[in-house]
Amino acid sequence: MKKIFKKIIALAAALTMVPVITVSAAPPVSGETGYVLGEIRDRFPNLTEDEKYMAAEMVEFHLSVEGAGDDFGKEVLLAVEEVCADWQNADYAKVIVAYSVVFGGISRDWCVSIGADAAELDALIIKLGGNPGVSNANTPAASQAGTAPAWKQDGKGWWIENPDGSYLTNQWYQSPESGLWYYMGSDGYMLTNTTTPDGYVVNADGVWVQ
Repeated sequence: MKKIFKKIIALAAALTMVPVITVSAAPPVSGETGYVLGEIRDRFPNLTEDEKYMAAEMVEFHLSVEGAGDDFGKEVLLAVEEVCADWQNADYAKVIVAYSVVFGGISRDWCVSIGADAAELDALIIKLGGNPGVSNANTPAASQAGTAPAWKQDGKGWWIENPDGSYLTNQWYQSPESGLWYYMGSDGYMLTNTTTPDGYVVNADGVWVQ
């Protein structure tokens, strides 16, 4: 699937009506601190080796277009569309989509609407340190930030925080974006790879296995 990445380099920046944020997030790795692939391996150990190579290439491309003052989101839009449209056969190139959501400003919901599998994409977003339960700033859901529960993360795991600072415990939470269900345990953290107290199985990404 590296042929897909090669297409990124040749994309025109003339696309205008696209679901992207105008200002891209910074790449997850600085080009000045060492070998990018090594840093990706350290930062995102849960990615497969192929995914790490793809993520490293995305970082290098991101750094190059930022230096040129280009909009990362517009540059990768066609590659994202191609991967989403052929999602089942995209293999590790799916990282292009997840990276673009977390660091490039592409709308996660838009990716799902054109073919990306919500559960798989959310899992990759989590692996890249992103938040699968919150839409990008250019979506209606983001305009309601501060008035709805939001995903939070620390070194131990993920939880759902209410606007007043409290958090969900011993209950299910359905992501309004993906429709997927997650269970928050007695300490507030999302359960993974286990059976919930009410007898349902959740996978490694915390998603209810139906």
